[in-house]
Amino acid sequence: MKPLAPALRPKTADSRRPFSANVSEPPIFPRQKASTACRECKRMRCKCSVGNGTTVCDRCIKNQTLCVFDLDEDMRRKLFHKRKLNELEAERDFLQQLVNTLRDSSDDKALQLLGLIRSQAPPAELQLYIENAMTDGDRQQSPVWADILPSPLPASRSDYQAIVQSTRLSRPRRALDPFHSWIDPDLFLRDARTGNLSSQYCSPFLMNCILTEACFYSDHPEAYADPTDRNSKGLHFYEEAKRLYDRVDGQHDLPTLQGCGVFTICKAALGKGQAAWWHLGQLRSLAADDTETDPPLATLTPQGRAANNAIWGIYNLSVTTSITWMKYLAITQPDRPRLPYDHGPDKAWTPYPRQASPVQSHIACVFNNLCELSTINMYASALVFGSDQIPPPDILARTLQKIRARLDRWRDNLPECLTLENVTVPHALTLHMVYHASIMILWGSLKEPRDAAKAGTESMTFAAREVCVDAAESVVQLLRIYRAKWGINCMCLAT
Repeated sequence: MKPLAPALRPKTADSRRPFSANVSEPPIFPRQKASTACRECKRMRCKCSVGNGTTVCDRCIKNQTLCVFDLDEDMRRKLFHKRKLNELEAERDFLQQLVNTLRDSSDDKALQLLGLIRSQAPPAELQLYIENAMTDGDRQQSPVWADILPSPLPASRSDYQAIVQSTRLSRPRRALDPFHSWIDPDLFLRDARTGNLSSQYCSPFLMNCILTEACFYSDHPEAYADPTDRNSKGLHFYEEAKRLYDRVDGQHDLPTLQGCGVFTICKAALGKGQAAWWHLGQLRSLAADDTETDPPLATLTPQGRAANNAIWGIYNLSVTTSITWMKYLAITQPDRPRLPYDHGPDKAWTPYPRQASPVQSHIACVFNNLCELSTINMYASALVFGSDQIPPPDILARTLQKIRARLDRWRDNLPECLTLENVTVPHALTLHMVYHASIMILWGSLKEPRDAAKAGTESMTFAAREVCVDAAESVVQLLRIYRAKWGINCMCLAT
């Protein structure tokens, strides 16, 4: 039998050779398959093998082609998913930063940033603009709130003396609606500074109503009852005003009348339309009672002017709401004098949120012409919506022609300071919007023919649609002017 013996050791590079040891031979490495094919092998759909210790596949060496391994194309690798996740997180952070910048910066800087976006600037350029052009103040708070509520609010919303003393309402005309102008800022602030809870022109109820409305113009954290809930804007002041409303119900004083007007607007802004309509009816009754118990004075004093403005303001709000909701309200025109046309240097208004020089307020001009427009709209609402049913198309068309004649005369007789070419304040543009909105609402009742009266109304329907389209285009143009000059975020809630 042949004896068993150990197997011979295979020859390696370190084995002794029978010839000279100075002769070197390249090491022999086993071939291995690449974890991912190079671009050339992928293109040719060939097997891609790479020798141990090399970075070029055998086929590319043989054909002398460029061998490129793109690991990003290997969808199986964890490195690709990690890199993709990092890119998505960076894009999300950039988008969030962009949204915050557009929300918190002034209109000038926001428009510049929008211009860059519309010019198709690359993200790197937008990032550079955000980092270099935006100040810390722009990122931290809204410029509107810096003038209204620059510091944390007191725990008690009823303590309005602390609010005034902490300069929160040092510029009352910025917190009060200049369009309806039913609150005299001088008398209101004078009594607010005294801290008297039973003053003649200020009350905790009125103060909380004003602060509720002011919260809608700000994105500051203090404007929210819950900073984490974007739907809680102004709710802390609203709840306090609602609690105080139950106390003042039945009182016939000027702060209660003014507060109920602002409270009605806030209810509508919070989506409580039916409740706002009910409060509007209560408000009309309250204004009628005040008119009877407080007749106009022979000599116009600041106190008498404040009462007259409040009664006219409630009338304007009631008429505007009536025609907007297409519901008729029997409202008597106030027999009260209106504001005198005054363009004195003390009647100034400061644009917000932009920092600019004060301009003539034109509050008296806007207020008086709004009263005239409300009188026309009250006449139109009675003719169109006064009965249970809208008049037939032929009668309605003739009625609208009479209304349009009065509306056009009102527009043609506007003072020069309120024409579109000379508008310098936002409430003047709001006045023009109310004019065009009234036309859209009234003519909108004729643009859709009813089933019982379709015959012979095609021309009337077409003409009504043309009128509505023209009015809508005018409103769009006014909104563009408003946004370019002052920003949409400061448009009064009643608009």
